[in-house]
Amino acid sequence: MILEQIGPAACRSYVVGCEQARRAIVVDPLAADVDRVLARLARSGLTLDLIVDTHTHADHHSGGRALAERSGAPYALHDATECRGVDERLADGAGIEVGRVRVEVVHTPGHTPDSLTLRVGPNLLTGDFLFLAQDGAGRLDLPGGDPGTHWDSLRRLAVYGDDHRVLPGHDYQGHGDALLGVERRRNPRFQNVTREEYVAWQHAVALPAPDWMLDVIAANLGTAAAHRGHHGAPTAPDGEHATADEDCGAGACAAGPLACVPLVPPAEAHRRRESAAGERPFLLDVREPWEFSGPYGRHAPGAHLVPLAQLPGRLDELPADRERELLVICKSGGRSAHAAAYLIQQGWRRVFNVALGTDGWVRAGLPVEA
Repeated sequence: MILEQIGPAACRSYVVGCEQARRAIVVDPLAADVDRVLARLARSGLTLDLIVDTHTHADHHSGGRALAERSGAPYALHDATECRGVDERLADGAGIEVGRVRVEVVHTPGHTPDSLTLRVGPNLLTGDFLFLAQDGAGRLDLPGGDPGTHWDSLRRLAVYGDDHRVLPGHDYQGHGDALLGVERRRNPRFQNVTREEYVAWQHAVALPAPDWMLDVIAANLGTAAAHRGHHGAPTAPDGEHATADEDCGAGACAAGPLACVPLVPPAEAHRRRESAAGERPFLLDVREPWEFSGPYGRHAPGAHLVPLAQLPGRLDELPADRERELLVICKSGGRSAHAAAYLIQQGWRRVFNVALGTDGWVRAGLPVEA
């Protein structure tokens, strides 16, 4: 089997092929890389059978249509796509035969309605549905994004063992690839949160889509009218190939550093602490001692103080049960976000950042101690 990454690390394309039959498919080609892809195939004597985009891209122009025209191979996306230039539509559960290599189509919407994952043996080509480590997954606030559907799609991965390898569409931190079992431990999207909590978290960190991304989506759909008609967003005129300021810019599809962990409003954090039927959530304050108590300090009742800089050396003060709920708070939410992300990396599976921090707690009229 051939499985090779091509293109820049931050914005990935792949060649999947059969060595015996000398047949191949190309996944997520960039418009700027069409010549390089054709040269790679020719150099290895591979015949191109199919071009697949894992979804309608927002951060770079797809080379799928151009590669199809140059090679004669069909261009494919999932059934749910709105792309006008697609030749084949792929259904969930469909199999793509590449010589002796079988590629399984798994519909994993959420980042976009047409997002899919390609399973090739123990390898999962996840596109923007799933990234690595703290990058989590692609943004869910772009046109067509749906946090609830994304949560549902993550649940579908339960059928795959920890030994499956995740090969994402973007890699902003130089991780390369990772075993699914590793991602289940360190990726914040695999936390033990409910669908309702996941949706609230993603809505809380949602940002507007930049105009250049809307233009790129329009270009990848095939016509600006198709995009405008469905999403009601301004786009470049029909027929124009919109350009981004920086295709596949660093972290363009990532959710951002403060979106690595779920948020909980102060009032909800207090409610959970007061109404928990079993063990109450553990409330960790990561500010400095002078902020926590004394003449100028104050804190939420029952909070346990471990300053952020000391956290790595004081993990033994936290609950040993990695399934115990942790609520992390600071002054306004910044330090606690970093602390919560670190605790997820250390294996705690239900960690929440208290939004707006102690300042927000006080403004909400919740009790404090000096």
